[in-house]
Amino acid sequence: MISRRWRSQLTYFAMSAFLAWHTIAMVLSPVPNNNATVGAFRALFQPYLTFIGLDNSWDFFSPMGVGYQFRYVITDAGKKEHTFMPIEQFVWFQPTHRWHEKIYDQVMYEPDIYSDYFASSFCRKHAALNPVSIRLLARQEEVYWPEDYLAGRNRFEDDYVIVNVLKQFACQRGALPAVEIKEAVPAAPPPKK
Repeated sequence: MISRRWRSQLTYFAMSAFLAWHTIAMVLSPVPNNNATVGAFRALFQPYLTFIGLDNSWDFFSPMGVGYQFRYVITDAGKKEHTFMPIEQFVWFQPTHRWHEKIYDQVMYEPDIYSDYFASSFCRKHAALNPVSIRLLARQEEVYWPEDYLAGRNRFEDDYVIVNVLKQFACQRGALPAVEIKEAVPAAPPPKK
């Protein structure tokens, strides 16, 4: 049987090892993977980085990149449009937010692969609205420079936001999948990261 002193020391050692592992992972995460040494360490830490959502690029420390957000618009039988941002149903500091954010990013980057599944899912989810069609959108923020701020411009105005229609589908009743509307507004190329 392990004595209380040994158990305490073993716990202290395990916690110290985890702290060292996590610190190295945080420092290694944003480093560009362009040499053999970094690549070797990266391969060792990659599963951990992916699992906890630390697999970031250099802009992790200063997120100045252009933002993207997945949205969808459901048109009901009365021609009224309802806009939804599915990521808002998840609390930002929980892991589920990060995982779903990555899922919705995939829908924006590869709409030909994922959009029909999500369109059908969202049509079923909002069946109470009696949906007729659904448009999947990628909302892209343009670069907002300091000069724009000093000039008093609002970064959320239409001048700094582009909305790309990824795909449009007709919603069907019951468990039937949504059907893509080909003559809809042409899908814009997926946003680049």
